[in-house]
Amino acid sequence: MTKVVIDMSMSLDGFVAGPGDDKAHPLGRHGGEHVFDWYFSGSEEYRDPLFRPEPGANKEQVERMFAESGAFIFGRRTYEIANGWGGRHPVNGVPTFVLTHNPPAEYPRGPSNLTFVSDGIESAIRQARAVAKGKDIKLGGTSPGKQALAAGLVDEILIHLAPYLLGGGVRLFDALSDGIRLDKLSVSDGPFATHLRYRVIRD
Repeated sequence: MTKVVIDMSMSLDGFVAGPGDDKAHPLGRHGGEHVFDWYFSGSEEYRDPLFRPEPGANKEQVERMFAESGAFIFGRRTYEIANGWGGRHPVNGVPTFVLTHNPPAEYPRGPSNLTFVSDGIESAIRQARAVAKGKDIKLGGTSPGKQALAAGLVDEILIHLAPYLLGGGVRLFDALSDGIRLDKLSVSDGPFATHLRYRVIRD
């Protein structure tokens, strides 16, 4: 059954990227890359050059990411910083949706079949569900995550918590209009990250 999952790496002080993130500095101008040390730290490539997790909990999380991800949703800023992933998202080249008010005329073509959604997060999730083949829809950016939480559309939150203090940058949970109760599903600990999975409790 398809679930909508926020899946983000985060510093201990709550940032998913450091200050001044842009194309030249995708994870900010200082330290942001450390929130992803958990899947850069090993010596053996896993399915894509981007992923080199060490054996154990970190590799298990990457394996699960590849097994469970059926579609991704990002915001326009992440799309721009990532240069559209060259048309192929690194996780299996799965379908990828981008929230934007102004879809670009030109964009990289590839197996992820980039789709630009201008009518909101509900539409993006509906379209992603249609192509996810029963696998999970991953919300991989702060904008989709915040919008989906506000709309009550998130089933689970998966945080890869890095032992690093960024001291500033981009936050995921800084604009909630109300509190949200969570039920802890699992915790696993590996080098450079503690992996925390929660179910969102809907009243």
